[in-house]
Amino acid sequence: MTRLRVACCAADATTSKVEIRGPDAPETDTWVTVTGTWRPRGELGYPSAWPPVLHATTVVRIAEPSDPYEER
Repeated sequence: MTRLRVACCAADATTSKVEIRGPDAPETDTWVTVTGTWRPRGELGYPSAWPPVLHATTVVRIAEPSDPYEER
């Protein structure tokens, strides 16, 4: 799963990524709420730990927000 963060304009966008694993892993290009347990791939602080892994216990598909670029 990837989330784009934009501070000023698209040119400064950065991504936050997490790998979702489990029996109910989300489909590509869907909006979801996920609950689960964080487990690093490798030793924290090393490239082998990236991206972090979330072992999903529940995955609930939700409707796309009316304004997906809302300010948080």
